[in-house]
Amino acid sequence: MLPPELEEPHQGLGSRQKKRIIGVKPGQFVKGLDGLKGLAILGVTIFHLFPHAVSGGFMGVSLFFVLSGYLLAFTTNQQWKVGNYSISKFFQRRAERILIPLVLMVTVILGLWHLLLPDKLAGIRPEVFSILLGYNNWWQIAQNADYFTRLVNTSPFTHMWFMGVEIQYIVIWPILYWIYTALKRQWSYSIGLVWMLVLALGSSVIMPLLYTEGMDVSRFYYGTDTRLFALLLGAFLGLHRSEQKLYPLGTMKGNVISSVLLLVGIIVTVLGYIYLDGQSPSLYTYGMVAFTCLFGFMVWLVERPNTPLGKLVDVPLLAWFGKHSYGLFLWQYPMIYLFEHMGFMEYFASPIAYYIVLVSAIIGLTLWSEAVTNWCVRQHSVRAIVDVVRSYYVKVVSIVGAICIVLGMYAFATASEEKQQDVTELQVRLAKNAESQAEENAKVIDLSTVSDPQDMVHMAAIGDSVMLGSAHALRQDFAGIQIDAKVSRYVGAGLGIAKQMDANQQLGNAVLIGLGTNGPITGYYEDETKALVQYLGSNRQIFWINNYAPGIQWIEANNTYLTKLAKEHPNVHIIDWASLAAKHRNWLGDDGIHPNDTGVKEYSKFIHDEVKKVLLQQAETNKKQKKR
Repeated sequence: MLPPELEEPHQGLGSRQKKRIIGVKPGQFVKGLDGLKGLAILGVTIFHLFPHAVSGGFMGVSLFFVLSGYLLAFTTNQQWKVGNYSISKFFQRRAERILIPLVLMVTVILGLWHLLLPDKLAGIRPEVFSILLGYNNWWQIAQNADYFTRLVNTSPFTHMWFMGVEIQYIVIWPILYWIYTALKRQWSYSIGLVWMLVLALGSSVIMPLLYTEGMDVSRFYYGTDTRLFALLLGAFLGLHRSEQKLYPLGTMKGNVISSVLLLVGIIVTVLGYIYLDGQSPSLYTYGMVAFTCLFGFMVWLVERPNTPLGKLVDVPLLAWFGKHSYGLFLWQYPMIYLFEHMGFMEYFASPIAYYIVLVSAIIGLTLWSEAVTNWCVRQHSVRAIVDVVRSYYVKVVSIVGAICIVLGMYAFATASEEKQQDVTELQVRLAKNAESQAEENAKVIDLSTVSDPQDMVHMAAIGDSVMLGSAHALRQDFAGIQIDAKVSRYVGAGLGIAKQMDANQQLGNAVLIGLGTNGPITGYYEDETKALVQYLGSNRQIFWINNYAPGIQWIEANNTYLTKLAKEHPNVHIIDWASLAAKHRNWLGDDGIHPNDTGVKEYSKFIHDEVKKVLLQQAETNKKQKKR
């Protein structure tokens, strides 16, 4: 996930200079970092592919930040020592290595999007600007601050928050390094290192101090200030390594102890990949800081040239993934997004074939973009780049890629600004339904023509914005239904609403629940969910509508939990809206979550038919049991 420039810390040093500064043979220092990068990108990749199986794989990003800070500091200090450092060269090399593959990825994905998902391009320009100008993390934080905007902005560029933090850090790094060199000249490099360490430790408290349970975690996960600790800790380690001229020979005992500690660190990292949860309060109060310290310790273990750990960690497969981590990171999330939203899984005989094709596409695009970047970087003028395009472009770059780039540029230039209008229409509908909810619940309904089972009359319904948006259609299909639905309602609120409706004598023999879109159940609201089912009782039939929200990581886990809940409680029935919605995406608004004008009718009709079918089956079963 690190640009190639950050993967070559010995760039520009002669062999004698390497020996004199590092005290080891050329090419034999900073071993193990590619392996650690491979460990990091594997965690991130598996998380993107299987977010519920490896729910903590996102922690690979923190390992990347430590490595990024390390390599940037080490490279800068090495170049400064031999007089090969300047601000202009610093920014030029990073712009070449970072921006070229970034622009390639963005334009190709926009082109594919234009061909396959043109409706999703509305309002895309602000997001693209935020990516290319390096403030995407703050742009995403601003979007997530508003519920409606957050829902409609799921995008193949969601992972670009990382590049926002990286680019911002690269911009401020020369200032931080200048302060370090000033302290080094005035006193010693030890004072400069102490200053860097104090700065790192000071930034480590930003996330725990700012975090308050219930706040939008995107502010802490995406924030540059909350991520500085990992980068600065890496910078401290990189500067420390760069200043060490000689290392004592390692001992067998020391190597064994270091190996055991590294193995423990890798095991803890893998366990973190599997079990950590991005919505857990503990992650933001102490977990992120603790794992960042662990990653810093692992880097320190492998980077020392007097131990064999670096060579052991750089196993071929991990090292390969590490060397190509930047390209793999750029391409994986957009391709996963497109494959999922196009429903390509349906065209494969098995999931294994689907994932083989998906991963092959990611690797192929990674190697292609790296090749194009290398050709461009080797040229020293605009004319030279034009010559490369003339002589090699058609030979090396696929025609499909070229077409996608052109289409991407066209799509960017012509994308409409209507997304906000769609958001406003959704807001108006939800606000109108919420305002009339109490009045509609109080209306007296003529039941003379109702032919539905008695338990379907005056049913109670508890839900979030998906149910609220469909409230009018539900009232048409369910006679006298009592609806209590609200925007952003989480599962844990259901118990309190049920108690209130019970106090108001609004709970009948059947209850409809539509909760789970706005947050995870497992690990958060399992107790409240069980308490809700227990409170409603075994004699009352509970119909729980499962959730459909592409791109929201907890949806699949919530639906799996609800299915399990229904198996444990015979009176709980799952209404599988998720499967139906996936087959009829034209029923959904631009956010892919809330039903549109057609969708609300289909949503309500489907629920009505499913509830009626279950109640009629139960009535028939009860009748047979009475005859016996």
